[in-house]
Amino acid sequence: MSVGGLAGLGSGPASAAVPAFPDNVVVFPDRDFVTIEGYQDHIGEQGTVTVTRNGQVVGSAVGRVAEGDVAFEINHPGGVCWGAGTGFNVTPDIRKGDKVSIAFPDGASGDTTTSTGSATSHAARDGQTVKVEGTYGPDVVAGQAEVRIVNPDLTAEVGRRDVRAVTGGLTVAPKGGYSSNLEMAGGRFTATFVFDTLKAAQIAEATQVERFMSWQVEDGDANRQGLTISEFGELGGPGMGGCPAGPADVAPPRGHYSITRSVDKAKLAVRWTPADSPAGTPAVTSYNVQAFKADDTSVGARVGASATGATLAVDPAVVDYTVEVRSMAGTTMGVPFEPAPTTGSGELPADQTVPRLTISPAASGNTAETAVEASSVMLGSESAADVYVTTDGSEAVLGDLPGDTAQLYRSPIAITALTEIHAVAIDRAGNISAQAIGFYKPVGAQVLNAPTGLVATPGIGQVALKWVAPSGSSTAVTGYQVEASTVAADGTTTPLPVQPTVTTDTNQVVTGLASSTRYAFTVKALYGAAASSPSPAATATTPLASARVAITTGRWKNADTRIQGTTDQPALTSSVVRFYRKSADGTYSTQYAGPSALVAAVAPATGSTFDGRFRTSALTGTTNPGQVVAKLFDGSGNELGASAPFTLTSG
Repeated sequence: MSVGGLAGLGSGPASAAVPAFPDNVVVFPDRDFVTIEGYQDHIGEQGTVTVTRNGQVVGSAVGRVAEGDVAFEINHPGGVCWGAGTGFNVTPDIRKGDKVSIAFPDGASGDTTTSTGSATSHAARDGQTVKVEGTYGPDVVAGQAEVRIVNPDLTAEVGRRDVRAVTGGLTVAPKGGYSSNLEMAGGRFTATFVFDTLKAAQIAEATQVERFMSWQVEDGDANRQGLTISEFGELGGPGMGGCPAGPADVAPPRGHYSITRSVDKAKLAVRWTPADSPAGTPAVTSYNVQAFKADDTSVGARVGASATGATLAVDPAVVDYTVEVRSMAGTTMGVPFEPAPTTGSGELPADQTVPRLTISPAASGNTAETAVEASSVMLGSESAADVYVTTDGSEAVLGDLPGDTAQLYRSPIAITALTEIHAVAIDRAGNISAQAIGFYKPVGAQVLNAPTGLVATPGIGQVALKWVAPSGSSTAVTGYQVEASTVAADGTTTPLPVQPTVTTDTNQVVTGLASSTRYAFTVKALYGAAASSPSPAATATTPLASARVAITTGRWKNADTRIQGTTDQPALTSSVVRFYRKSADGTYSTQYAGPSALVAAVAPATGSTFDGRFRTSALTGTTNPGQVVAKLFDGSGNELGASAPFTLTSG
């Protein structure tokens, strides 16, 4: 742009629901590949597929529905690329917990939430037995999961190209050739395949791609809806030539910029409105600003990622400079920003014409006590001028240039809290309007205070949280939402793929956590559809657990309660299992029953089992305790591991 003178990204579709057969959204997260099945009442129409993570769009594409079982595919040969028809040119790295949605112009829609289940190691063989192990989260239902090993070479040995394992015990395959079983407990699974021939076992071991399939809904005809197929060993990224790069390789984003030159021509103020980096792509680390003369010599500056402008010292004798602004992600430089259009539509003013700034609604004063209620504030000018604004109380103009924190105005300013606005219009000739100053507050502003005093107490595989209910809010609290993240050694946090459920208590135990891991927690108070800001964070590091423990069945009745389960530890005579019920503070610190001895598991299973039966009212109590956990102790009384909470059934 020669001296003389922003882009946004829309949000994702509204929440849909798991499609009903024959429609389906099938997600292959390891290959970043999606299949849209059915939707035959939309043949020839275009459907928009969107991938969202924590409510933020990370990928999208438009496909046209074809006749047949498969409507269309994305990121797979014969299908369309991510970004097709949407301009969001990133192949998303689809992760556990991401939501993949499809929507049509008539409002028809459906979605699948990507399952947390996946194999964690390749198939391992011991003689004619092959095992596949992996993990899953609380979103996975044991009866709605299956493990497959796919290899066409298996057809000659077992009568089909794949072998399959589901829960329910070791079972002979319908066509023979092998028996299989899928065991799921405590967030870990083991699929066991016992083959009739050594050759079949060797083929299965050599496959090196293991599928864990899980589905959100199974209808009355056993159709699997909301299906995720995790393929351990497959690689993500563009699935065919010509598709856009994955998040790590996307160029930094381009925004819009404007220029103001001082009256003495010795300074050039450049201000920009950056575009957000798509979720999952490298963050902007800096901005590079250059002002070029006609002979291509230049002056420039490199400023930080939070900057929205830079002021360059230039040669007053040079009439025109060509300015270039680019965002940087590490050493990768993006394409040049585009010049921002002026706010007004008039011609460039004469040198002495001062632009007029408009602000709506008008401020009634410049103090917080006179704040005007507004949902948003709009700024403008009747002439070809750039409007600059601050919302932090700082000046919008300093001398004859925009203030240090002033930003180029592009859209109405949402008022969600008490806000002090300073605004000014500067035309391309350097004329400056009077600065507008005003305070604004939300319409009918609610006071939504956050919880306080959050405390985190770690235990094996879990953390117990307590907090103090907020006071002074203008609306009653309807619940609390805890948000949990892992904390890396450098202090960076990563949200858990599955967050704790909403609770109405002022305490909650977050279970299913890894051992010897640092976690951070915050809690928000919920006020109907609104929520407070998060509380200050509390951190805790779970102790090292040396044993896996799981309750498999449990039934309560007065004077006869029985709890059974498994552990990966050997059946040592000194080891015992005790059972604990939930205490008033949300922890499992009150012993309910036990001890129960360990019994060696029956081969081919490993580890041991426990079977605690308690036949007196003194042990069982006269009411069902609800949730209990099983804790394993060694002969010295050291806790080795604990199960996830298990709800006892009555009867």
